[in-house]
Amino acid sequence: MLAFQDKARTLLRLWLDQSKPTIFSFHDCLPDVFSGYLELLITRKYRILSAAELLEGPRKPGRQAVLTFDDGRRNCWTVIFPLLKKYKIRASIFVIASRISDSQDNYPNLEDFWEGRVSWENLYLSHRKQPYLTWKELRQMRESGLIEVYSHGLRHEVVPVGSGIMDFQHPGVYEMPVYFDEWYSAGQPVLDSQWGRPVYERAWSPLATNAYCPDQSLDLFMNEFVKKNGGFLFFRKKRWRRKLFEYWQQHRRLFSFGHFRKNEIQEELGESLAGSRKIIEERVGGDCIFFSLPLYQGLKEAAAALLAAGYKGVFSGPQNINAGRLGIPVFNRIPGFWLKFLNYI
Repeated sequence: MLAFQDKARTLLRLWLDQSKPTIFSFHDCLPDVFSGYLELLITRKYRILSAAELLEGPRKPGRQAVLTFDDGRRNCWTVIFPLLKKYKIRASIFVIASRISDSQDNYPNLEDFWEGRVSWENLYLSHRKQPYLTWKELRQMRESGLIEVYSHGLRHEVVPVGSGIMDFQHPGVYEMPVYFDEWYSAGQPVLDSQWGRPVYERAWSPLATNAYCPDQSLDLFMNEFVKKNGGFLFFRKKRWRRKLFEYWQQHRRLFSFGHFRKNEIQEELGESLAGSRKIIEERVGGDCIFFSLPLYQGLKEAAAALLAAGYKGVFSGPQNINAGRLGIPVFNRIPGFWLKFLNYI
């Protein structure tokens, strides 16, 4: 989470700073929200750059922005790509290579909905049928000239590394789980069984020597509380997160402290970087020159391996890190919701 000082600095940068492009980071977005963001950028006369243009020489004067999407989720096909075509705006997608499907099925998108070829319900349900993009879709998006495809790792394994509960599983865009990795790695269980489950301190697997194994009975306990209080509708209540934390605090003595074990699903760093780049170039084409750090973690640990794997830049999170000694350009991003503040600039 951004500290207050970081939030103020972000707002000030949106307001005044034109020294470098503002890079926005998304995972997925609703149609009306994303179209509103694009219209704001156009109204405020932002020039939308591709990621590749960040490596070019001196910048032209004026406000500039870059749009990036992590993971390669289905929403990039159903919503993002049709709207980028409508507004003739470019973006970059950082995909998890092992999660992209070989399916040759034709999944619907907003263009099909606009033309009356598919109902909103079927468009909505396609996210559950195939949560991630297909290679076929990625090739089509890249061939449009609007989408660049880069790497977000080979498997993007995420493991709990501490006993602290940082949040609870809850629905996001299209009622899909916000903590996508935990849900996907568990085999995509029925979503109603996931709401309210604790989300512990987590790390990208290559950076975790040990993993925390919590008392799993707490998962069921918290999920039952959500079910008894409206299920999915519980998350429409005000301060739902506070209610979950308070309920956990009241009953935490009923549960044992977990234990630590060696991280048995550790994703090897070099394999993740080099392997994902090779697969993307083979399956989509083009030069995969950028890497987006999972969970924005591991910049210092990954710098040498990124260079060895042939990357020319790495995308991280909002934190400003002195990358001068790392030998690779670092591009800091802010969450996409900051775009709404352009309304006040």
